[in-house]
Amino acid sequence: MSPLTVGGMTRGARLIVRDRPDAALTTLVEALRAERFDVGDDRMSKALSARGSEWIAQDLRIGAPAPTWSSGIVDAAVQHTPLAFVPGLRRRATPTVVIASARAHDEGAELVVFSHPTLVGWTTANDAAHLVSAALDRVEAQYAPAGLLVSREALRGIPNDGAPASQAFVRDVLGWR
Repeated sequence: MSPLTVGGMTRGARLIVRDRPDAALTTLVEALRAERFDVGDDRMSKALSARGSEWIAQDLRIGAPAPTWSSGIVDAAVQHTPLAFVPGLRRRATPTVVIASARAHDEGAELVVFSHPTLVGWTTANDAAHLVSAALDRVEAQYAPAGLLVSREALRGIPNDGAPASQAFVRDVLGWR
């Protein structure tokens, strides 16, 4: 991560777009991939299908899942020094899983994206927030000019009501902490 990267308080967003849920989800996933997120496996879709959920979803990840002891020491030591500006010494992103989800809405599709930084390791920074925000800006830039973006609102939390972006769902299905 760049040494001047500052995470945001906002961890997600809800967008309403005039599109099919599957097409809107594909647009969101591609925007996140353009920001260096890696697509996860099919556990989310299988779990949602087995539960008969109205949601469709995909998990994406960034950051090393288990940094080594030595890489953690280097990250911590270099982070607040001028050495952080040397590209080879920039710290690694906090391991983060981002859930991109969609469901049908009266206006077309409701998109919900939410990031879950790990609670394990050297840091729990939300430093992927600017990448999620950039991906959302890409989605907005695609839908807004054609008048297909109905709304965009920031989310600071997701209720544990069975939504795939909720902490409970991510913990139970993906085993993410």
